[in-house]
Amino acid sequence: MGAMRALRFFAAAALVLAACAPGAERTSSNDGAKRGIRTELGDGLTVTKDTDGKTIKRKGPDLADGAHGVTTTRATLALRAKPRFSSNMERLTMANPIDQRLVLLVEDTRSTGEGEWLEVLLPERPNGSTAWVARADVKVVEFRHRIEISLAKHRLDLFRGDKRVHRFEVGVGQDQYPTPKGTFYVWAKVDQPSPTGPYGNYALGISGFSPVLSDWPGGGRAAVHGTANPSDKGQKVSHGCIRVFNEDMKKLTGVPMGTPVIIKR
Repeated sequence: MGAMRALRFFAAAALVLAACAPGAERTSSNDGAKRGIRTELGDGLTVTKDTDGKTIKRKGPDLADGAHGVTTTRATLALRAKPRFSSNMERLTMANPIDQRLVLLVEDTRSTGEGEWLEVLLPERPNGSTAWVARADVKVVEFRHRIEISLAKHRLDLFRGDKRVHRFEVGVGQDQYPTPKGTFYVWAKVDQPSPTGPYGNYALGISGFSPVLSDWPGGGRAAVHGTANPSDKGQKVSHGCIRVFNEDMKKLTGVPMGTPVIIKR
């Protein structure tokens, strides 16, 4: 692409990482046969645990509802293979190479004797990789937007809450270079140097990767990006990215980091 800002996008796309405090507790009964512990947490979360520590009931906001993420102001975040402090630990750098703060999508929650844990979706191969983070280590973020993409219908929908606010016809991956399917999130937001360049006016790098390309710029990281060519609409034209006509792409530039991106067949 030649321009420095385009090179910064490639650099951003190359990142592949090897990767509350409880309040008052009280006991309750379940038909008089099983006693449990009810814990009030931050963000209005309540969990009820049976005596062997397994979660049996959760009230309040469901942080694994696909509308919540986590972030931190710290440089790195401790990741664990299992929801306990003795589990193998790696550290994830919590900013992409252009210094945008990452927000990781929450996949599951668990309450243990060591506290509250959140399973988060990682921005690395293989697609769908997850790890556990301590609830006390992160700030929970609620997403108001989500992007849903139908590959079969060549369609992108932008939602705010349960309301669809925009629908666009888009280009998708060719048969030999399929667009990855699954649940992802916005990992980078990059203004492009020229609206007529290969990424149009703007690019949203996502947490997922091409299922067939690894030697592509950025290691094959996928993106939702602009295009100046209106004939891309409704076609299988890309190497796996989602191509959105520039005028439509302008309506996606305001979605926050971490916004869920759900790609379906």
